[in-house]
Amino acid sequence: MHNKKPQTSKARENFTVPDNEKIEASKSLLFSGTSTLAIWVALGTLATWLINPLFGWLFLGFAAFVVLVVIRRLLCNSCYYCKSCTKGFAKLSKLSLGGNRIPGVGKGLTLGMAATMYIVLSVIPGALLANSMFGGFSLQKLSVLISLLLLTAYTVIVRVKNGYK
Repeated sequence: MHNKKPQTSKARENFTVPDNEKIEASKSLLFSGTSTLAIWVALGTLATWLINPLFGWLFLGFAAFVVLVVIRRLLCNSCYYCKSCTKGFAKLSKLSLGGNRIPGVGKGLTLGMAATMYIVLSVIPGALLANSMFGGFSLQKLSVLISLLLLTAYTVIVRVKNGYK
């Protein structure tokens, strides 16, 4: 038995990303992207909480896990792609504000993560809230549903406006 070290390819050792392709973690990108996500999670939580407070707490835990743990971890696979390390929050902000091209992440994976965000943060709480309104209408539920739809529309418009930036 030989104790061989795992071999690394020369291409991997010499891997560098040009500075113009790295993500600049500006304060405005971090603040606006993180704020949008926080408001989105809060509206989804409020929507499910209006149905049942236990659903609200469960949704908050589920949404936080999906966004902060799963999606952020898939986005942040290396510090090679950022000018400064933000633990994945720069890429998460870019994803939430319509970045279709994220360095180090394939186009299909980016699309899948964006679709997952829309399903978890908009479709699930919106559908549950709309369904609960058939059982008992209230202006609170309607205003939360409209707010959720407006925020979703805003993120879609920003995504389309930013195109392939």
